[in-house]
Amino acid sequence: MLRRCCLVLALFVPLLTAAREPIAYTLSFPAAARHYADVEAVIPTDGAAELTLFMPTWTPGSYLIREYSRNIIDVTATDAAGTPLTVEKTSKNRWQITTAGADAITVAYRLFCREINVRSNWVERDFAVINGAPTYLTVADDFQRPYTVSVELPEGWVRSESAMTYTDAANTFTAPDFDTLVDSPLIAGSPQVDTFEVDGVLHRLVTIGGGDVWDNTRAARNLQKVVEIQRDFWGFLPYDEPYTVFNLLTGDRGGLEHRQSFTMTADRWYASTRGGIKSWLSLVSHEFFHAWNGKRLRPVELGPFDYEHENYTPSLWIVEGLTSYYQHLLLTRGGYNTPAQYLRALSGSIAGTQRTPGRLVQSLSDSSFDAWIKAYRRDENSLNTLFSYYGGGAVAGFIIDAQIQIVSNGQASLDDVMQAAYERYSGEHGYSEAEFIALAGEIAGADLTAWFDELVHHPGEFDYQPALDWFGLEFEAPRPPPSDDAYPVADEPVDRVRGWLGANTKSDGGKLVVSAVPDGTPAAAAGLAVDDELIAIDHHRVGDNGTLNKVVRNLGADTAIDLLVSRQGLLLTLPATLAAEPTETWQLKVRSDATDAQKARVAKWLQTDDGQR
Repeated sequence: MLRRCCLVLALFVPLLTAAREPIAYTLSFPAAARHYADVEAVIPTDGAAELTLFMPTWTPGSYLIREYSRNIIDVTATDAAGTPLTVEKTSKNRWQITTAGADAITVAYRLFCREINVRSNWVERDFAVINGAPTYLTVADDFQRPYTVSVELPEGWVRSESAMTYTDAANTFTAPDFDTLVDSPLIAGSPQVDTFEVDGVLHRLVTIGGGDVWDNTRAARNLQKVVEIQRDFWGFLPYDEPYTVFNLLTGDRGGLEHRQSFTMTADRWYASTRGGIKSWLSLVSHEFFHAWNGKRLRPVELGPFDYEHENYTPSLWIVEGLTSYYQHLLLTRGGYNTPAQYLRALSGSIAGTQRTPGRLVQSLSDSSFDAWIKAYRRDENSLNTLFSYYGGGAVAGFIIDAQIQIVSNGQASLDDVMQAAYERYSGEHGYSEAEFIALAGEIAGADLTAWFDELVHHPGEFDYQPALDWFGLEFEAPRPPPSDDAYPVADEPVDRVRGWLGANTKSDGGKLVVSAVPDGTPAAAAGLAVDDELIAIDHHRVGDNGTLNKVVRNLGADTAIDLLVSRQGLLLTLPATLAAEPTETWQLKVRSDATDAQKARVAKWLQTDDGQR
């Protein structure tokens, strides 16, 4: 019922704003080769003597103040007769304009657009990628009015595509409010466009940069299947307007969700192999899951947005972590992965978690809250202090899913929690972290507050054993540590466990420089620091990674050594003791003695006929 109510509300909002004159933007690209976009906005004054315009400082879904106004080059304003008006910049992202009694004013500015990612703007000779937050100046604190965007295409550009509503005029789009405008990317150029329908709703795959490599029609067929898989999981599509996937094949990998679309960056060569397509589909699966979890089912702190300041929430482990858990799980249920392949993917997430010392320092909830200052501002010590709400949240999703199944004796799962959360909290309300946790316990049939408190509010080791026992899984035994027999004793060869220092190093101008020092390693115990130049070990010169690894390996574990380093131009000797490199793979497998009941649980979890295929 709530889903239908939200749809009615979404239909009602345009009625509230339709009576007001829209702010009308025109985007043009007379200097596209120099990465410039020109914006002209005709803004009704509504009789105000002064207008304050502002630009957002961040993009929803990417939790960092980005200071988009730094890319604005000059803001001017005129009245209908072309008479210049006074424009005063009052803060980093606000301008005050004297209207001189005009019914509408025209504001013009130029943007420098040379960040090709899912949250910023990119303009070049052949195409433009335009996002809302870094593009549109609007009247401050007046977001419930309509907007139109018209695109003037340079010669040779074929079309523009947007997640906004298309109008009868070519390359012109409308948005009922500022939230929709910001949430609606736009691409102009000569994109490849393929379409399909699911449940009578049009879906578009809009691709830039495919060249002669990318098969957009085949990709669209796979995209349709992902849409259908996730529709089946939730039981419905959460929208009835066209949905667009903006596929930017620019080399890097990333994604950002929107209400009626998502934008992704990937590599055109993904099309060349089955593994590449599956990697592309993994990102598709993640971003599309956000159409439910994140855009409509959201933490209460993430709406309505404050576009100028941080919007703190402890619940990104739900928004991003649980989405990361389901992105691979649903592809497996849809037949893209075998159960064995899924276990390898889950094992990779677990291994990444276990090899991150930050898990012992930062909780998932704190990681979510501190995203604004840590997640997107990583440094050489982040490995030791930061716990990703993506990867760690995905592993937590596995543990939570198993715990709900255990407590309910197989009668409920995390699937039921997500679906119930959507029915209860999607739309205008949103959920608090405590409400989501309480709902999980309600679905499981027991109070899980204390259990969740330990899992997401306190740093420390995850307890995998209950989940492993429920599904009949185990981790493969650690590999025996590598050894060398190059050190004979009393004419008899003796295996010597290879040594391990544990520092991350890189070559820099012919020098071997320390780039990270993970906690719990011999390097950390010795006091090795980031930016130290590693010169020698026990008088053996080490000028590159290959030589370092050879020397450390052959000296062997438990060997006391001296590290000769240069730190800020001074030579230091640091005593250290080498260790054996950790050999846990964290690779999951079905136990050889797994019971029929455990195999059936795996089959039900992965929705396969055979849980060990």
